[in-house]
Amino acid sequence: MKRYITYTKVFVLLFALGLTSCELDTSPTDAIEKKEVFKTVSGSEKVLNGSWGQLMETFYTYANPGFGSFLRTSDAMGNDVVYQTNKYGFGSHYQFNALYGKGGTNTHSWSLTYKTINNMNNILAYIDDSQGDAGDRRRIKGQAYALRGFMYLHLASSYAFAIDKDPNALTAPIYVQPTTANSQPGKRATVTELYNQALKDLEEALVLIPEGYARDQKFQIDYNVVLGLLSRGNLYARNWEKAKEYSDRLLAKNDYLMNEAEYKAGFNDANNREWIWGHLQTPDQSDASYQFHFLDVTSKDSYYYSFNADPYFKDLFDEGDYRKSMINWAPDPSADIEKTGVVWMRYGKFKFKAGQIADIVLMRTSEIYLINAEAKARLNNGDAINKLNEVKRARNATLATNLSGNELLEAIWIERRKELFGEGFSLVDIVRNQKAVVRKKYEHDKIEYSYVVKDEEGREITKTKLMTANGHYALNFPDKSPFVANSPYYLYQIPNVEVRENPNL
Repeated sequence: MKRYITYTKVFVLLFALGLTSCELDTSPTDAIEKKEVFKTVSGSEKVLNGSWGQLMETFYTYANPGFGSFLRTSDAMGNDVVYQTNKYGFGSHYQFNALYGKGGTNTHSWSLTYKTINNMNNILAYIDDSQGDAGDRRRIKGQAYALRGFMYLHLASSYAFAIDKDPNALTAPIYVQPTTANSQPGKRATVTELYNQALKDLEEALVLIPEGYARDQKFQIDYNVVLGLLSRGNLYARNWEKAKEYSDRLLAKNDYLMNEAEYKAGFNDANNREWIWGHLQTPDQSDASYQFHFLDVTSKDSYYYSFNADPYFKDLFDEGDYRKSMINWAPDPSADIEKTGVVWMRYGKFKFKAGQIADIVLMRTSEIYLINAEAKARLNNGDAINKLNEVKRARNATLATNLSGNELLEAIWIERRKELFGEGFSLVDIVRNQKAVVRKKYEHDKIEYSYVVKDEEGREITKTKLMTANGHYALNFPDKSPFVANSPYYLYQIPNVEVRENPNL
């Protein structure tokens, strides 16, 4: 089976044993009726769960571990991640070579996104006639709409500039029916049409998924996840009233913000009360955990420890903010401290669990607070600063006062950078707000670094040495032009293989 997907090569992936133990069926959609998988509600749910597993666990390369690779790409291409040199993975993204080249992550993104969309289209085409519990049928139908809407939101926010720059900019095709080898290839939809499709699907999901549905695991899409996606999607689409409405509704149901101990626990456990949505990992299913080899920059278990912080990023945090205490100069976790002479600014936010596994966070309550704050700031609603300060208060940061208009919006965006570092929002925020990437070379070549060693008698001795301090080194685009707003370097590209196969693109 080829790693890429085109309109002539669409496969439905059927998983016979659910999310944790899967048998992959690569029969084309023409053969679905022979399989009869969609004749029952339970069969449709297996396709739903299997599609989720495929989306989150499929590797294109080791640098592309499922949907999480798109989140890592967004942060690597932003302001605040300094990608450690000579480390495998996202270095070309950090230097703006990856997406613009139309390969790698582009191919992976296109393939996973449209495979997932087609699987959801098959569920939606057959679910009404399936045998089984009517309540389950309605809920699964809603979850299929939600997952399809999530995919169209990814396309809308990654393959086009901000909707207010050009509402009619062409992006990617929309498919709402199952596709086969004989299907007519789609034309590119506008960014407005993509956002409309995403929000329409999510609205339908909100109607179908019962508010009282109690999911078994946090990867399953429940009512609150849909409220969160509608909050996020409407913010990106600049529907301020809707973003406010849905985030208000979600915060009325779930306003918990984690405490300091929870924040410092490693961002690796979906049982965290602030996590609204996350992808779970087990010793038997842990491919997505590979992302922590990039994110975890303080553990010896990590291979690459490459998502380090810009030294100037630390300056954004107030004294007393416990997040600031998690950002410090340090050498490689595996380095011999006596022999190395190099340090990077390590943000100890992400840490492996034992056994090199870690759950992947997809949505937290703090994001919803900041969506609510931004939407209200756009609407000149005085509660905006209160919602911003709820997040600041939870992190022991200095509260904002006397802010309004653009100053308040800038404060909210800075708080998003601080709070959501490494969670996949950096480039998306830059694009949707028509900003330019901002990076500055660190002005100090050397810093005085203190460390503790033990002498021959086991006594601890503090030593100090001058170390080379690393900050940003990719300070412009590959063609040496300066970072600007609305650059094509920021956007995902339709893969060359897809352009060749679909004449309508």
